[in-house]
Amino acid sequence: MKLIVGLGNPGPEYEPTRHNIGFVTLDAVCEKLRVPDYKKFKNYLLARKDEWLFLKPLTYMNLSGQPVSSVVKKFDIKKSDLLIILDDVHIPIGKIRIRRRGSDAGHNGLKSVIEALDSENFSRMRIGILPEAYESASGLTMSLEEFVLMNFLEEENKCVQEIIPTAVELASYFIYQNYEKMSAAYSRLCSLSVE
Repeated sequence: MKLIVGLGNPGPEYEPTRHNIGFVTLDAVCEKLRVPDYKKFKNYLLARKDEWLFLKPLTYMNLSGQPVSSVVKKFDIKKSDLLIILDDVHIPIGKIRIRRRGSDAGHNGLKSVIEALDSENFSRMRIGILPEAYESASGLTMSLEEFVLMNFLEEENKCVQEIIPTAVELASYFIYQNYEKMSAAYSRLCSLSVE
């Protein structure tokens, strides 16, 4: 059984924000694979199709690890069968990076998952939200907290919508096969760089 998690914040006010691109991507994956609707549990939404589970935590980002850990334990998910999809302010808009393991890189949602699972050994797909005008997140003209809770600008949103199908395709390789196949597909996309 595989578990695909999109990270984000619950509530309509957060839906269009940069921090919620994990939710947006997961919804797009579910739409492509024709997954039945999410069912609501205490602190998460969970959808299932065959041996695939799709999870949206309903805690706020900083507490994402609680529902992820609950579902991992409930369904006895192996770390190799877990994929976390999240935003990353250190990656330019329109870019994706995948890794099999690693640190939280300053992302509080990922930090919470790592702490709850007591492990960094799970796959993650990070989708860039850094505007082209900035060379690094340190150049932002506002706090990181304010920035990630802003909506995408119109021209940025177009770029996001163009990269979502690529993210869905990559996630599909993981779902149908494994990380290795996702990584091979990733390396074929010349606009991206493998870590």
